[in-house]
Amino acid sequence: MLRIPTLLTLLLTTLAAGNLQAAQPTTTAKSAVALRFCYEDKPLEPYYRGHGAQVPKDYPGATIEHLYQLTAAIPGVSLTLERLPWKRCLSKLQAGETDALVASYRPEREDIGNYPMLDGKPDPSRAFSEHHTCLVKKADSQWTWDGERVQGIDSLVVARPLGYAPLIVPGPQQVSMHYTLSGTMDLDLLQAGRIHAVTTLCKIAGQAVVSSVISDLGLQVLQPPLHSNTGYLVFSKQFSERHPQLSAALWRELQLNKAIPIYRNYLKLHFLQPSAENNTQ
Repeated sequence: MLRIPTLLTLLLTTLAAGNLQAAQPTTTAKSAVALRFCYEDKPLEPYYRGHGAQVPKDYPGATIEHLYQLTAAIPGVSLTLERLPWKRCLSKLQAGETDALVASYRPEREDIGNYPMLDGKPDPSRAFSEHHTCLVKKADSQWTWDGERVQGIDSLVVARPLGYAPLIVPGPQQVSMHYTLSGTMDLDLLQAGRIHAVTTLCKIAGQAVVSSVISDLGLQVLQPPLHSNTGYLVFSKQFSERHPQLSAALWRELQLNKAIPIYRNYLKLHFLQPSAENNTQ
């Protein structure tokens, strides 16, 4: 018969071994890389939804669901979301205080983050998203857009949310960008006749769309699109240096996964309605 001290020793040894085994998955989980993603604290349908710092629990936006799907396909990475004003996201990326964001390409942005490059240019095969932008005007405005130039007005004022890139609008002698705090403010200014046009997403993932808000206000979306924009998953230089293989793996996954079903699902929701492909507005 074993003595009591011996039994106690065996029991403690067994418990210690069990605790060690139970701790191993926790250690593995802690070793996963948390990808800190920053995006704007204003809605940009269908990419981002909701206002402020909170991430909506349901339908957070097509970009967010795409990111969750993208990171789930890569072992050893988790996603952490942060919502801030857009310029703050850009600043934090440059400082290495956030790891990634989705942005269009501009040469000056190469100084603040890393794009998927090919032969000195962003690689469109590893792009995150592509959308087209249309001009929107009041239905009774006399100026027109024929796909090549705006006619019937000498000076055009276009409202854009603060932090968005300026647009080149061929035709008028003078084009001014009026920057506002939100897309809602843009529409209010247009309705009041204080500006001539706003911009809206009008083609996403290959499908023509029109915002139900714009339709309800009786505004006119001008086709064909004025501008196409390609969004890239941009990593901070600090993150790319620490995790070069992970950065490359996420970009490679984007070649395979454009999340078209996710975007199409969002296009079916009430806030965006598909428009006819032959719509000439």
